[in-house]
Amino acid sequence: MVFSDEDGERAEAYRILADLYSEPPQEEQLDAIKGDLELNSTESADEIRADFQSLFVYPGGRIPPLESLFLSRASIPPVTPVTEFYSGADLTIEEEFEMMPDHISLEFLFMSYLIDIKNIDLQSKFLEEHLMNWVPYYCEEVKREAQTLFYKEIAGTTADFLASEQDNFE
Repeated sequence: MVFSDEDGERAEAYRILADLYSEPPQEEQLDAIKGDLELNSTESADEIRADFQSLFVYPGGRIPPLESLFLSRASIPPVTPVTEFYSGADLTIEEEFEMMPDHISLEFLFMSYLIDIKNIDLQSKFLEEHLMNWVPYYCEEVKREAQTLFYKEIAGTTADFLASEQDNFE
């Protein structure tokens, strides 16, 4: 398995997705995002921001992008295994940090980090044990719950990207 030429693009894709799930895009960024991702959305920044708030903000959002909440029926709370992955890659999350360790944005940033340091084994394992274990199903929920085409398309793009990532590791 060789990704070298695509590594920078893969890492950047994860960072872009992390940004899209951590905060709504600013108005001045919106056209570029829609163009770069080939989205058909025509909603305004205000409509997208309102949808972001109603979907993703924790607490209060309908479907916060947290692995532990999405997989709450699991026998082992996912936060501990996620933080074990982070520490296994010599990363720690400061106590003052406000985002949950299993937030989709942090998980995507972690993957971009693993790509940057060329740790293919951990990339494959984290993709299989965490991202593919919940994000595709989460994206289906987002597509059902989103009030804007923007987030429906972002969810579809996310699921498609992860499916291609999984194909690359098989």
